[in-house]
Amino acid sequence: MILLSAVLWFAVLDAKASEVSHSVTTLSSSRDDFDRLLAEALKYYREQKWQDLIAVGEKMVKLRPEDNRGYAMSAAGYLALWKMDEASALLALAIRFSPGNPVLHYHKARADRFRNARDEGLVSVRKAIELKPGYAEAYLLLGDLLTKEDEKINAYRKAIEIDPKLVDAYRYLGMELERRKDEKTAEEVYRTALQIDPKRASGFYDLGRLMVKQKRLREARELWEKRPEVEDNTFPNFISLLERAETLETATAAYAKNPKDAEANLLMGLATMDGDHWVVDGRQEKAIVFFRKALEARPDFAKAQYAICKAYVQIADTYTKKNKELDQELAKLRKMDEKLASEIVEYRKTYEGGLKGVPAGPPPPAKHP
Repeated sequence: MILLSAVLWFAVLDAKASEVSHSVTTLSSSRDDFDRLLAEALKYYREQKWQDLIAVGEKMVKLRPEDNRGYAMSAAGYLALWKMDEASALLALAIRFSPGNPVLHYHKARADRFRNARDEGLVSVRKAIELKPGYAEAYLLLGDLLTKEDEKINAYRKAIEIDPKLVDAYRYLGMELERRKDEKTAEEVYRTALQIDPKRASGFYDLGRLMVKQKRLREARELWEKRPEVEDNTFPNFISLLERAETLETATAAYAKNPKDAEANLLMGLATMDGDHWVVDGRQEKAIVFFRKALEARPDFAKAQYAICKAYVQIADTYTKKNKELDQELAKLRKMDEKLASEIVEYRKTYEGGLKGVPAGPPPPAKHP
């Protein structure tokens, strides 16, 4: 969502927009009507009534087709509704009548970024920076649009140099540093963001995910207990990653003590298989190895056979040839426990993973641990 301050910037009459030639009488009447619509548009923006904002913007355009503000107001509505093609087209029109307004160029770049028009976005954001060299948010967006690692990092650092309190810049910088394996500096960056604004999510959840990746689970749990009230809107969530890692740590410890125990193998398999449904990474195949070891230790262990079937449901959702093996495993489960088999039948009907319908099967599972 674009900031209200940005919309108010749209509402500022620049020189180009004010050079609309009308007779004195028509200008006065038009100005009254236009100002009324402008006030109405700002009201709808504050109320987050996006369709109404778009409609009022269209009326403003009809009244003054050479004034950037009507196009900009409708574009603000489309941006909020995540209709980036429409927003980009309208902002291009607004820029035609107000080419010196850096905010219009910036928001067109944002729209282009989210409609996967990276090259167009780069042109617009660079123009915004040319018009307003101290535009920190534009440098942040530039970093997001660039593809080369060093250029991205330099853009984020420039945004921070201009506005040291722009906490989102720290988050993006930290993530880029993580990608280049500079986790020490990334952690420093995340902690700086937390010092600037402890109540913001920027930096907090990223720091937590970094701790989980480094297996610093106790520190991560302590951090979670101090979490801000702001919701973690990234996926996978910090808490999901932390709980999975804690479960895997517990299961690994139990397995290490007794690697031939049926329950220990079942728990190890379940912990291995846990993950985001849209991610295809072979974890189910690895988990099946543990489930089969559980059955070797206890041949009538219905929970282990149930887990095998569940794993094959997930695999077959992507690799369709695996449905035959799923049917075979389900037949085995039905002999052990009809109720659990029925649960798998329902699970098979409703499960939706990530990549779909690949005919070939996955790579062969790893050897027994």
